[in-house]
Amino acid sequence: MVFLAMVLSACTIVGHEKVLGWPRMDVVAHYVPAEEMRNRCAPYVGYGMLPDACAEFNFAANRCDMWFSADFPPPASVVEHEELHCKGYDHIGQRTMAEMLSRHLAEASASTGSTRR
Repeated sequence: MVFLAMVLSACTIVGHEKVLGWPRMDVVAHYVPAEEMRNRCAPYVGYGMLPDACAEFNFAANRCDMWFSADFPPPASVVEHEELHCKGYDHIGQRTMAEMLSRHLAEASASTGSTRR
């Protein structure tokens, strides 16, 4: 089963903490129409907020997709922020990414275990 999660739009929280055990991922930047970026990223920001960008993690494919607006290209700081997420850095004090990784590892372990005899 492919574990796919979108999370973490570029935001006002400053600082990052490395998630232990985060895998090295291929990183792909997508510059799409602003509406497409908002539709992909809006579920991951607070109510009433508009996202600047987001990162999507696909652990099974070992890939991180970053989504940006082509209509309103982000400043370098937003791109850097999303790149840090792809490298396994979460916002200081948050465990969102660590929890995602833990769920993925548990699912992968259960999947592997259920096929063994």
